[in-house]
Amino acid sequence: MVKCMDKSRNNNDEKLTVLGVTPARGGSKAIPGKNVYPLAGKPLIVWTLEAAQRARLLDRIVVSTDDEEIAEVSRRAGAEVIMRPAELATDNAHTEPVLLHTLEHLAQTEGYVPDAVALLQCTSPLRGASVIDAGIRKLVETGCDVVMTVAPLQHWFLCGQITEDDQFKPEYDYQGRRFTHELTEKYSENGALYVTRTHILREQQCRLGGDVRVIVMDPIRSIDIDNYQDMELAQEVIQAFGPPN
Repeated sequence: MVKCMDKSRNNNDEKLTVLGVTPARGGSKAIPGKNVYPLAGKPLIVWTLEAAQRARLLDRIVVSTDDEEIAEVSRRAGAEVIMRPAELATDNAHTEPVLLHTLEHLAQTEGYVPDAVALLQCTSPLRGASVIDAGIRKLVETGCDVVMTVAPLQHWFLCGQITEDDQFKPEYDYQGRRFTHELTEKYSENGALYVTRTHILREQQCRLGGDVRVIVMDPIRSIDIDNYQDMELAQEVIQAFGPPN
């Protein structure tokens, strides 16, 4: 249970229950068994579950999976597990139906309805407990609908496309490049954290909607694990800078 001061609501106290949900299906293609693949001595998913357990402002943490090995690893790490149906575990399954299935299951079996859901994807192992708490705190203090993490977008003004014969098709003028200091900085979602009020998720069937605020993360902590190269880079960051706080 969270009790924080909500400055946008005339300094009234707001009590907020926040459910952490980590979707983790089996069947990864780029890295077979990715969600339990070892990273710096721990299964990938455990990095997220341990961060969630250290977070002071999460009410509870649940793993949604279709895979028994992922379920067992998650339980050993101290997380609750909800098994999801096969139709929510395909390559084309979206995240929002998984979150809604989790909410429906908990409402029907326990009568538990949190005020907000924190989506904690296990492909963001370098997001620590401090980021989770900062996101929840901003949701409460601002009274907004959603808080998500972003990272600065590097060199967005030098983008282009590559043709089949490797020709570069710039989306900018070679001779009219602006200096970096003349540009407005841009940011992109990094997938590490989304804290969404439950009514927004249910009404809009989307994790993003209404008043969306951000927490800016260091790009080096924003690695999203998609392939072996990402895994190696995350390993190097942990070795060089230590585990996330």
